[in-house]
Amino acid sequence: MADKAPSLWSMVLVPAVLTLIVSIVRLVGELQGWNDMLFGNQAPGPESKPALIAIIWLAPIYGCWFGWKLRKSTGGPRSLGKASLLFVIGTAIMIGGMAGLVTSGLLVMPSAEAPGPVVGMNYFLGLMGISALVMIAAWPRLASTLIVYGILARLPVVAITYVAIEKAWDTHHTKLVPGLILPAGDSKFLALAMPQVTFWIVGTLMLGGLFGCLGALLAGNRSK
Repeated sequence: MADKAPSLWSMVLVPAVLTLIVSIVRLVGELQGWNDMLFGNQAPGPESKPALIAIIWLAPIYGCWFGWKLRKSTGGPRSLGKASLLFVIGTAIMIGGMAGLVTSGLLVMPSAEAPGPVVGMNYFLGLMGISALVMIAAWPRLASTLIVYGILARLPVVAITYVAIEKAWDTHHTKLVPGLILPAGDSKFLALAMPQVTFWIVGTLMLGGLFGCLGALLAGNRSK
């Protein structure tokens, strides 16, 4: 019989605190004008260079550890191969589906060359929902751990974004995608916060899930 799984909060608490520290270090680095390659004080977009100090890089690390821990304690998932395949399918739905929406014109993202509002966000949100459901079905225990971790990781970023806008800080938290024109009456804060509580949480689930399966593979069978 499998051992009792460690509590969700016991697994995510330390990772969430360490992630918060990284968020604060990045904020300080941007405010102080430290190395841009490390801290990435740039607007989001295809031409921006990813910062080396960013919390998204922690998702595969903690995902691997979550998967290893759950495998050792519970023996889950029932079929590691099936779980891995579903995480791959969920990732493919997200990446391939977004490409398909853009190609078909259902999703139009602005750019510096073609400014405007985002068109078709409802399709994109639906795509993220489908992708997330597939990955939750892959390994529910790992997925729920990653989702809670993702929420705890991203809520401080939302708070930092609010303060950064209010104080007019020159950080990436206040910068919209180049060319994005917000419809009249839309809040800049909501436009910047929305990806944090949607796209980046699904991204955490995606990266963490794939590496979580790798962690489970490295763990082998459950310890007796």
